Amino acid sequence: MSAEQVWRTGHIPQPPKRPVRYRRLASLVLTVVLLAAAGVLLFLRFHHAPFHVTGTPTLQTAQNGCTVNVTGRIPTNGSSGTISYQWVFTPQQAAPQPLSQSVVSGQHDVFVTVAVQGQGHGTASEQVTLQVLGPNQESASTVVKVSC
Repeated sequence: MSAEQVWRTGHIPQPPKRPVRYRRLASLVLTVVLLAAAGVLLFLRFHHAPFHVTGTPTLQTAQNGCTVNVTGRIPTNGSSGTISYQWVFTPQQAAPQPLSQSVVSGQHDVFVTVAVQGQGHGTASEQVTLQVLGPNQESASTVVKVSC
């Protein structure tokens, strides 16, 4: 429509209307996409894999005078839960004491430390074992030499 026709009639031409069927189909597709997106978001938000240890712990030692600190790294799957573990010393000085540590969601490694202390003068060797008791069982050992 030309400017002259708009001037004479006083009406602005309306854009051609889309067919009603197209609008209904677009509305249905948009609804399905939004429902699917909401379902995926809810699944990701509320579904968590069960907590478990994903591998064998690793041990590192650091000597500080007559004390050797043994640090164990326990790998997890990143879910929240609780790890039960104990340190075993050979030759055994006392019965192992089970311990536990809480793990928050997103934490993929748990670090636990024990101090092995020397007594008197000289050098002594001791085997230190980190036993993971739960949620699944794993263990790692290292020999520690304490010098005083």
